[in-house]
Order: sequence, then structure tokens, then C-alpha cells
Amino acid sequence: MEKLKEKIIPGYDYRVKKNRLNSDRAMRDKLSRELKKSYNTLKEVSDLAYKDKRRDVVEHIKDVLNTLDLFRNEIENASYGLSPLFKQEEVSDDVLDRMVEFDKELLNELEVITKATDLVYDHVLKGETSDIVLQIRKVKRSVDNLRNTFSDRADFLERKQIERV
Repeated sequence: MEKLKEKIIPGYDYRVKKNRLNSDRAMRDKLSRELKKSYNTLKEVSDLAYKDKRRDVVEHIKDVLNTLDLFRNEIENASYGLSPLFKQEEVSDDVLDRMVEFDKELLNELEVITKATDLVYDHVLKGETSDIVLQIRKVKRSVDNLRNTFSDRADFLERKQIERV
């Protein structure tokens, strides 16, 4: 997984203290960038639905767009570098493995969101909108899952004491 993340997020490595802060920032930046792409895709779908007088679709997308926007703000404004993880020279492998696991979960859910928004867009372009509201709800659920995982990760980072080696 570390090698995979290295391809997706250059410099990703929590094992070395000096790389931890950069890895955290790179992960957040990746999340924010990809969520912005999904936001833009859904915004375009909303515009198309509006032109087609599909107000029901527009309302559902509006909810997802608001959630994406709020979540991106949370990511960009989350505390940075205050965790003991970034200050301690030596941290247990269990803690480092858990950080990697959180990031793996985030990347997996991010991929689900990206694919789902692209699928919604493709279906709208093809005129296949019979189940579009259901697809949009699935995107919203995935965004909520991603947000919950990010929140759990933040809680983990904010623990007062990180286990040392």
C-alpha cells in the first residue's frame, strides 16, 4: 500500500518523522483536489438537469454540492501539525499502521466518489436519467462515509498521547 500511495501521493511516508507532516498535508491536498473535481462534475450535471427542467435532480445535487463544499472547508481548515504524531521522534508501528489504514480508507472512498460522479455525468449525457436520484444519493452516502473517516482520522491525530515505540 505504501508503494501505491507513493505513486498517488509523492513523498508519502509516515515512518520518518520529517516526512509525517508532509504526508499529512499531501493527503489532505489530494482529498481536496479530487473532491473539487467531483464538485465541478456534479455542478455541470446540475446545470444540465436545470436546462432539462429536472428540478428534483437539481435539489438532490444541491444537497451533495453543499456537503462537498463544507467538507472541503473542513479538510482545508483542520488543525495541522499539532498532533503528537508530528512531534515525537519515535512512534509505535501500530500507530503508524493505523494512519496508513485511515489514509487507505480515505483513498478507497475517494475513488468510489470519483467513479460515481463520473457515472452520474455519463448517464445524464446519454439521457439515462431514470435512476439518477438514486445514483446521486449513493454519491452523497459515499461523501458522508469519507467525511466520517476523515473525522475519525482527525480524532486519532488529536489524541493527547501517541504510543511510543
